[in-house]
Amino acid sequence: MSKYQRLHPLVILKKSISWSFSFILILIFDILRNPSNKFNWLSSTSIFGALIAAAIIFNAYRWVTFKYQISSTTLSIKTGIFFKREQIIPFSRIQSIHQESWFLFRPFRIIKLTIETASSGSKVESTILELVPLSTYDLLEKLRLGKNDIIETDIKQANEQHYKERYSVSLNDIIVFSLVDFNVISGLLGLIAAVYHFSNFSNKYLNPFLNRVAASGLFIISSFIIIIIIVTIFVSIAKNIFKYYKFKVYRELDNIIIERGFFTRTILSVPIERIQAIHTKGSLLQILLSLRTVELLLASGKKSENNENTEDTTFFLFPIINRRLLSTKLAQIIPEFTEKFNQKEPQSFPCPPHYFLFSRFHFLGLFLLIPLFFWNSSSGWKFLFGILIISFTLLSVINSIWKTKTQSSTYYEKGLLTVRTVHFFILNEYLCPLNKIQSISISTTPFLYYQQLGHTALSLKTGETALKIKLKYLSWPICENIKKCCSPKIKKYTLKK
Repeated sequence: MSKYQRLHPLVILKKSISWSFSFILILIFDILRNPSNKFNWLSSTSIFGALIAAAIIFNAYRWVTFKYQISSTTLSIKTGIFFKREQIIPFSRIQSIHQESWFLFRPFRIIKLTIETASSGSKVESTILELVPLSTYDLLEKLRLGKNDIIETDIKQANEQHYKERYSVSLNDIIVFSLVDFNVISGLLGLIAAVYHFSNFSNKYLNPFLNRVAASGLFIISSFIIIIIIVTIFVSIAKNIFKYYKFKVYRELDNIIIERGFFTRTILSVPIERIQAIHTKGSLLQILLSLRTVELLLASGKKSENNENTEDTTFFLFPIINRRLLSTKLAQIIPEFTEKFNQKEPQSFPCPPHYFLFSRFHFLGLFLLIPLFFWNSSSGWKFLFGILIISFTLLSVINSIWKTKTQSSTYYEKGLLTVRTVHFFILNEYLCPLNKIQSISISTTPFLYYQQLGHTALSLKTGETALKIKLKYLSWPICENIKKCCSPKIKKYTLKK
């Protein structure tokens, strides 16, 4: 491509439609303000039409003034008429290219490209080509990877092998992921059990009038809650189907390619060097079903899973996967991480149990429930608060035992640290290369220092913020051993007392 090209003309329609949605909301609010006034209807419609016309004119101007050129070494972009601006992007600075395909534009084979380039700082800059032919993506990707028009046979065979090593998500997997992600099944069963027991109590101990009132009110409230839960289930399933439809992951040279989406088909290219850590997590229900969710923690790039047009630092590598297949799939797609586990005798850092320390702050909540239990004279309310106190105490004990038994850390001589923690009944496992950890800190309090205990925190750079992974209530020698093993490859070490 030797001359400057414009974006596809349909970009005018796409941008104008997206603007019109905002204008429609303004129009509806203005009409509802005085719906019986015909003049108000006419003026609002006229203003809406003028805004749509202005949007079309402005987007047409943007289309005319935006040009791009692809040479053998650079991507050049020119904008403006009176104030011209030219941006030249060498292919050596391009880290990744993401593509999005709106379902209405798929027959025309036109896509949106987001080109991420390295900057002087840790932030990744993005350049967007709103609507271009699909062949433009193929050309940019080929030039970015340094390929010629004739691809050598061994490279082609390697690519074919990378495409075979893939992971995909079926429709059943998406439905299961939607259910276990919010724990709606366990919540629904718990609600039914609570309603059942409370209804029996009402029938036995309250007088007939209060029994009818409480039972009818409880039935209405419970039915309303159940309806909300069911609607939430279907909304969650629909949202995840639209988002993760035909989700698949495969490896292409030094990039992980993630394809997903129904209405907007998105193809994300994640360079291996941008991966800061691999985060595996599982809720209590997922653990019982032997399921896990795997995320990639990135330095910066494309910050919300919910908005495809914003920068993101977390991607689902495997939204849902069986625990038995996890190590195999990780070894196929990211061997750079998993090959470090081949060490025969890694160094484990023991985390002695401290049940009271993990649960002491949870029990402070009992001071709010116990006075309410004695303050209410109604036997029904006392029964309810009694159930809450027992449930809260039981959950606190289970949580502290699980946290204490699960918390662990293992060091591998090839430069990898694994950390396991529990947070709000979610099991978290991190695979952290030591050269990706920004800092390590040891902190304590006067109470813990007297017992020779402390906390160790590892900091990972994820976008503009830092993710902290904490190991709590470790003995002081263990904190020092973790620091001794990890600090030679970590940029910063601090001690807080």
